[in-house]
Amino acid sequence: MTERREREQGTDNESDQRLRLGAGSFLGEVLGLDDPPDNLAADLSPIKRDSNASIYTIQLDSSVGPAAFLVYAYQVRDRGGDGHTGKELFDAGLDTLEEAARKATPGPRAVAHAETDDFAFILATTPGTYRALTGGRGPTPAISLASTAAPDPPPPETTASDEPLRVRSETAQDLITSLRIANTQASDWLAAVRASERSTGSGSSLDDGTLAFTPDETELALFLLDNESIGTLLRVLNVLVSSAQTQASAVLDDDPRLHRARGE
Repeated sequence: MTERREREQGTDNESDQRLRLGAGSFLGEVLGLDDPPDNLAADLSPIKRDSNASIYTIQLDSSVGPAAFLVYAYQVRDRGGDGHTGKELFDAGLDTLEEAARKATPGPRAVAHAETDDFAFILATTPGTYRALTGGRGPTPAISLASTAAPDPPPPETTASDEPLRVRSETAQDLITSLRIANTQASDWLAAVRASERSTGSGSSLDDGTLAFTPDETELALFLLDNESIGTLLRVLNVLVSSAQTQASAVLDDDPRLHRARGE
């Protein structure tokens, strides 16, 4: 029995390697990369693995700047634990991505796909990167990552001199509310991941980068890999934190009690 399991494991590993190498070759061909397929395959980071399908992510420097991509890879003839073949998963995944593009909903956009006798692949990216790569010919999503993360959004039109201050105050309160909600949701997500790992008896995957994503988490990860997704938010947070630290330092420097304590 032990020898049989070892043979099966060796076969599975070989199949995974072939699938990954095929994904690297597909990626290079679609994007016109000069890197050898095995190098690209080595750079692919698996975020989900099933018996007959895998999802990889990779970030590349492209003609439109750093861009995050997903590669969906399928072993078309193999049947997974859910009873579906890789071919069925490929067809369903492609239909889902194409329907999302038609309806202009948030989520990954399919850039290209290919199918052989053994494997099938889908290359996807964020809506913002998709539009940049296609010259804006692709469908525009209802919530655009690029439009929500413009580095310098124009100020709102004002009719009074105090209007910008009013907008700053109102949006600051909105940011406080949104960030509190986001932090609570992040805490809930971490707790759910830990609970899931405890129930399965698996070790922690939060620190070693081996967390297996759900489809919704895959969409979230791709969103965060896009440099423009929360670029404006990060810039605002940096401005607020830096200004607060500078002002706090100035207040301490002007405090006479501190001067006396220093002997000044």
